[in-house]
Amino acid sequence: MTDFDTNDIHAAIAALKAKGYSVQRTPGPVQREASYAFTLSHPDDAPRLVGPARSTAFAAWACALEHAEQQAAPAAPLKLAPFYAAELPESALDAAAIAKRFGVDLATAQRQVRVLRQHSVFLSETHQVNVQLIKAPFGPDLGDVAWLSIKRRDRDVIRDWRELQAIKNAIVGPEHEGFELYPAESRLCDTANQFHLFVFMQTTVRMPVGFAVREVAGAEAAKAVGATQRELPETV
Repeated sequence: MTDFDTNDIHAAIAALKAKGYSVQRTPGPVQREASYAFTLSHPDDAPRLVGPARSTAFAAWACALEHAEQQAAPAAPLKLAPFYAAELPESALDAAAIAKRFGVDLATAQRQVRVLRQHSVFLSETHQVNVQLIKAPFGPDLGDVAWLSIKRRDRDVIRDWRELQAIKNAIVGPEHEGFELYPAESRLCDTANQFHLFVFMQTTVRMPVGFAVREVAGAEAAKAVGATQRELPETV
């Protein structure tokens, strides 16, 4: 058995701190089994990334190291990096700053802050997803709907439908059905490279339109019937 070199451990933690990582106790009783998690703060006021809870501070630092190594490695094409729960920084919840930035009155900005505080935020290496739960908008039989507001962290356009499908699967679930809305021009909102999916929380709900059965083809299968298709991505 090889002894740990504490100097190497301290050096690794110092390097992680320099990148914005820290380890904190998660909210809840001290005796809770998993009570430590790494956080990652970004200087550009992006949401504060919160890693999964671990039983010891050392384990949380190890998780932070794994996350840092994942970020350093080039991402595989069309394969999303894991999502972690995140928190909006207090600067993003400043009603006065929001009012000034978007040219709205303070009361409107305060209402927006109240809505933002109800969001669940998920962050990956490439994407940010804000989730708001809408209570039974189509009636109790169809249940609640999750409103996913999705953007790339580099603010570029999402050009691939497969990305949105993979995000829906990762955040809500593969057997939850959702839709994207193309609204009437009279209520069009088009101000940023941000995309919105509305996903039913009940796995039994199906849209009354669309294909009835699953049919997925890769490049070779499509070519055999005279069509073109990209190769399928790895399973997300």
